[in-house]
Amino acid sequence: MSVRHQVRSYVERLFEKLKEPAGEYTIYNIYSPVYVQRENLPVNQIDIEEFEIVDIKVDFTNQESIKNFLDKTTRETLEREVKGFYLLALLLDKDGEYILSSENPMAEELREGLVRLIESLKEE
Repeated sequence: MSVRHQVRSYVERLFEKLKEPAGEYTIYNIYSPVYVQRENLPVNQIDIEEFEIVDIKVDFTNQESIKNFLDKTTRETLEREVKGFYLLALLLDKDGEYILSSENPMAEELREGLVRLIESLKEE
């Protein structure tokens, strides 16, 4: 299986955990520096400001919107991997309720920090 297909499969697995029956929501793609994964750092040594966040609106009733999200996320994930970033998680903003999808164990403190970061980005 090619790298592109592996990345697409990973993105689809993360997305499956977020699927909603209807509605348009924002999904945040959370990219962490690769060293965070590789070195298995404790939360207090992780600088969340180094993470990259990409927000994409998805209409769950529109197959084309879903396909566009998957295509764009796959492309951006491949591009960011070259720059040393890893797709850590997808975060669905369901009207202020946040649903996280990740295949990586994540400390609650890190989750809360990511939500605070996203909320501060929404305010800007």
